[in-house]
Amino acid sequence: MRTFNEEEFNRLNERIDQLLSSQEIQQRSQALIHIFLTHRFYCEKVTIDEVWTDGGNDCGIDAIHIDRRGDEPVIHLLQSKVFDSTRKASNPFPFSSAEKTLRFFEILKDRRCDLKKVVNPKLEQKILEIRDIIAREFPSFKLWLLGNGMPCSTIQIAPCIKSLEREDVQVEEFHLDEIVEFCLNTHSGRVNHVFYARDVGVLESGNSELRSVVGYVSGLELYKLLRDMRDERKIDYTLFNMNVRGFLGLDNPVNKEIFRTAVSGDNINFASLNNGITIVGSQCRVNRTGSDMPKIGIKRMSIVNGAQTCSAIFDAIKDYYPDTSKFEKLSVLFRVFETEDPDLISRIAVSTNNQSRINPRDLRANDDIQRRLERELRSYGISYRRKRGFQPEGLEESKQLDALKAGQILLSYVHHDPVKSKRESDVIFTDLYAKVFGGVDVAQLVEALSWYEIIEERRRIVQDDLRIRGQRRTENTFLTYGAFHVLMLCNLLGPGVAEQERGQIVDQAVKIISDHIIEAGNPAHYAFFRDAKQSEAMRTAAVEPKLL
Repeated sequence: MRTFNEEEFNRLNERIDQLLSSQEIQQRSQALIHIFLTHRFYCEKVTIDEVWTDGGNDCGIDAIHIDRRGDEPVIHLLQSKVFDSTRKASNPFPFSSAEKTLRFFEILKDRRCDLKKVVNPKLEQKILEIRDIIAREFPSFKLWLLGNGMPCSTIQIAPCIKSLEREDVQVEEFHLDEIVEFCLNTHSGRVNHVFYARDVGVLESGNSELRSVVGYVSGLELYKLLRDMRDERKIDYTLFNMNVRGFLGLDNPVNKEIFRTAVSGDNINFASLNNGITIVGSQCRVNRTGSDMPKIGIKRMSIVNGAQTCSAIFDAIKDYYPDTSKFEKLSVLFRVFETEDPDLISRIAVSTNNQSRINPRDLRANDDIQRRLERELRSYGISYRRKRGFQPEGLEESKQLDALKAGQILLSYVHHDPVKSKRESDVIFTDLYAKVFGGVDVAQLVEALSWYEIIEERRRIVQDDLRIRGQRRTENTFLTYGAFHVLMLCNLLGPGVAEQERGQIVDQAVKIISDHIIEAGNPAHYAFFRDAKQSEAMRTAAVEPKLL
């Protein structure tokens, strides 16, 4: 039976305090959703900024995240409770909160109802977006109950779960134990790792600059390699610190397919159907004596490709453990490269990552342009995060700038393309990389960042007003979706303007966008800001003002 852990409760509170002090979140109530989306779905902050729906008339839904990575969208409804005392946290999560979401599905299906009268503006925009998705695709729904305490009472929540299942909604819980384990814990810190390859042998090649070892490892041997030394039923996540892709969440379609293959009756063919894993280490040694199976020793080991394979196989064997007979014939191809060159590691990761979608920004994290930006931004007191989860040493208290946000800001402010900045951000690190980052003027980036911070502050004020007072001012409510459009207009309206006058320029930009939204018939914001023609019309209005 699960028990409340006060030490973990305090650890999580410390993490929440850090998020507040770094301004990653604005209210304590946002903390669990922010942590959850960051670690489970690898969401960037600009994505998280769009999910919030809490406030009056929110149907018990604090946020909605639409995950489009799979074959069909998954709509995640998030409900969060951040308890301020151990007394409250040690009680079961309030199941009555989940019941409120039934009203959401009634409203979603009733296209005749006036949304403005029954839901708040943020939830209204999400409903419009979801209705559009339903018209074109076959999304699935999940309701997540998040809390920094105990889970719901199984008996009490059972009727609500049945009601939601009739709406084809899956209910998941993610509370204190899961948050600490999945999002906060660092696992074992082994420096040296050893495993045995299959007895078919291994192939060694290369020179002093780059040695490689290729072979097959059994599923059980891989399972042993991946185990956390503190808790053998948990995976050692530190093995993937340098991985350019990560696990992509537990519900990734590729992970499910790998799992099914691993537990199938013909998993002897697994190695023929899977790309295997790629490992780098500062040293690699092969010992062929004493056993038919070569012994592989790796110092400072890191798996740079194959995290999904490792995760799926670990979960599969864990489910059957200690009876591992089902996996006796399962083998996984492995490649080990001996190098400490970060650029070479990056190239290896890029060339071997072809099994699933790769996050382009992480693949660029170690190139010369990104490293130069990191160095030059230090002189402005800005800590530049080249990749997700990366924190440069020595600048913990400085202003933070993420690489993706930098690219979005540059594409909007310098190149006047806010549509791609927000909706097609992957092209920033692929097709548009040379355009956006090549020869970037760091001083101009810093100037653009200062504009963006003013806009962000306006957006936060608007969100607070909507949440507390439910205000409905068109020129303000779109800021959640249209911040990069405002940034583009600020560059066109106020180049070189004094810092104290920038607020007035932002007001002008907001007015231009507000007028265009009204002229377009007040469409759904998510659709309006995807429209390149609207962006061009705003740009024209800024450079060619109407004559009186």
